[in-house]
Amino acid sequence: MNKNKIIFLAFSILCLSLLFSCKKTVEEEADSSILQLTIQDSMEENPFEALPQNWQKTNKRICVIFGYDFNSPEIIQSYTQLLSENFGLDEEDGLIYTITYPDSFKHIKSYVSELTSMITESEKDLIGVIILGAPENTHYALGRIQDYWNMNPPYPIFSLFPQDESLGMESTCDFVLDKYISTDITGGKLHDEDISHILQEAPQVLLSVINYMKNLNGPFTKDSSVQAHVVQMLKGYKIQYFIDPETGLHAINHFVLY
Repeated sequence: MNKNKIIFLAFSILCLSLLFSCKKTVEEEADSSILQLTIQDSMEENPFEALPQNWQKTNKRICVIFGYDFNSPEIIQSYTQLLSENFGLDEEDGLIYTITYPDSFKHIKSYVSELTSMITESEKDLIGVIILGAPENTHYALGRIQDYWNMNPPYPIFSLFPQDESLGMESTCDFVLDKYISTDITGGKLHDEDISHILQEAPQVLLSVINYMKNLNGPFTKDSSVQAHVVQMLKGYKIQYFIDPETGLHAINHFVLY
């Protein structure tokens, strides 16, 4: 083999070696890019993971009681998620402590006494109680809570869309809110369309009420000042006093949402 052939062969081997070396480098760079892209895509699957929560941990608690029309599994799940996102739940060291009727009670017949003890014997630092769809005789439990505190509970009690009697609610709550019903009520029960209207507005109403309640330093004084509280608490909503259909009179703390 002459000298020129030897030089050509050596040059060819060198070129092939460089070609494979460059291909491997390019593949490695491509693999590296693919890996980084995969990591970025994986991170984007959880875009809210690093976002701060909307609420701060607290030792204070507002008790929210789910009663009639608010105690189905679907509604409780929806409301619980809403409350968790906005205020945090008790188990998260958040503001909201929930009770469900009848699931949270051992014996339905002793609902009044159990509810009373749940509130008065609670070790939680309660700053308010809100009852959604108060069942019958809830006002007896609230009356016992008043007795426990010598008629001066240290926290406000609000009743939203109750199904307990009006006079009982008015006498044992700082604030009572009903939904205006234009249709007749049959057998003391609301029509499905009325319940549907209430459920549509109730979540935002509840958030507004909690936002207001958490900044209160105690219950309302039951005088003409209640109206100013309610107007501020439900700003943007159309509300009027609830008029008793039999007497034509209204209580200073009972209102209707239109």
